[in-house]
Formats: sequence, structure tokens, C-alpha cells
Amino acid sequence: MTNNPMQKKKNVLIAVAAVLVVIVGALLLRSSFSDPSREDLGLGSQSATDQNGDKWTLELIKGQPASSFADSSAKPGPPLLVKTDVQISGRDVSIGLIVQGQAGETYVPGVQKNGQWQPEPGLKIVDEAGKTLTTGKFKYG
Repeated sequence: MTNNPMQKKKNVLIAVAAVLVVIVGALLLRSSFSDPSREDLGLGSQSATDQNGDKWTLELIKGQPASSFADSSAKPGPPLLVKTDVQISGRDVSIGLIVQGQAGETYVPGVQKNGQWQPEPGLKIVDEAGKTLTTGKFKYG
């Protein structure tokens, strides 16, 4: 190794240039092999129009990585699976809704009709004789 300051400076510049070439190359390769976009996978809101001409829309929950659906052979969207998420704490019971498409994507449990969010659905608990024990409304969030 030489103690020549000009040679050291030249070696440092060559090393910096080599590192920059590697970084730029990695960025170019990453963009060409990146995850497909949400639109490419069909990930987005799901809409249907009923016989009255009303448009019903489910919104996809934000923040779901598109890469988790890229390997699935199922196409996002219907048929939809609606599951309950039950939490019990003492005497309190919380029942939530989970709405999933066939590729495993999750939708917001509320629904829009003609662009307007609809109120939370109600519930009625009855006994074996049909007597109403209690009523209530589901609350989102």
C-alpha cells in the first residue's frame, strides 16, 4: 500500500463510485421485481348494484400488504366470508364482524349505500318462547 495522498484520494473516489453503482443497481432491480400493485391484484373496494339501482360498497381495510395476496390463487373479492369476533370480559360481551374476501383480504365491517355510510345494524336477543330479552345496536370501531 502506498502513502501517496493522491493515490489514497483516487482509491476512495473509486470505492465511493462502486458503492453508488451497487446501490443504484439494487434500486433498479428492486423496482423491476417489486410487489404487484393493489390494483393489479384487484385489491380495492367492492361494489354491487341491487335491483333498485342502489350501489352498495365495501371498503378494504387500509394497511394490508399487497404482497400477502400475491401468491394466492384466489382472486380478491366475492364470495365474502363474514365471521364474528367475540370478546368476553366479565359480564360484557363484545361481538365484532370480520368481512374477508376469498383471497383473505379484510374489509371494513360497515357498508355504504350510494356513497353514504349506513347506520350500525341492530340486534335483538330473544328467549325460546320468543320473548325479547334485550335489543341494541352494533357499533363500529
